[in-house]
Amino acid sequence: MEYDFRITIRGEVARLVDWGPWLSRCGPMGTLLHARGRAGVAIADLTVVREDDVAAEVVADVLTGDGPDARRALCDWAASVGYRRIWLPGEVVDLPPFTCGEARARCTGCRVVLTDGGADFWLGVRHLGRFPSICPLCGSDLPQWSVRQTTGPPADPTVMPIERSTPCS
Repeated sequence: MEYDFRITIRGEVARLVDWGPWLSRCGPMGTLLHARGRAGVAIADLTVVREDDVAAEVVADVLTGDGPDARRALCDWAASVGYRRIWLPGEVVDLPPFTCGEARARCTGCRVVLTDGGADFWLGVRHLGRFPSICPLCGSDLPQWSVRQTTGPPADPTVMPIERSTPCS
């Protein structure tokens, strides 16, 4: 199977990287993978199923840390990106209909909070099958974004809203 991404879930934070053959799946490094699972970390390789160049479904090959919390986190992440279905080991989950909103992430490097909820942002997310994963300011990695509805400008001065004139549709 050809994978698109590897997702790592620790607590409430999901990190996602493009898949590469250097990522450990078994062999001597398998011991380290299983140790991460025992430490409460879930790691899965993801394959995106596309329809008309849009990420529609995702297949998760869970390598370690499989359990109710990890499955819930995988489903929550997949729903926030806009997948309609996630295939987990032994289970297929139909996700709620996609609703866009404001997404935000805090950079692990410069600590800026990025926010966006515009149509172009969501088109990019739906096309890629993931949220942006690199900070445009410092180049550090971003955790996968959280999505929520907001009613006004953020009070946090480190938040950098990206202005959009197009509503999410």
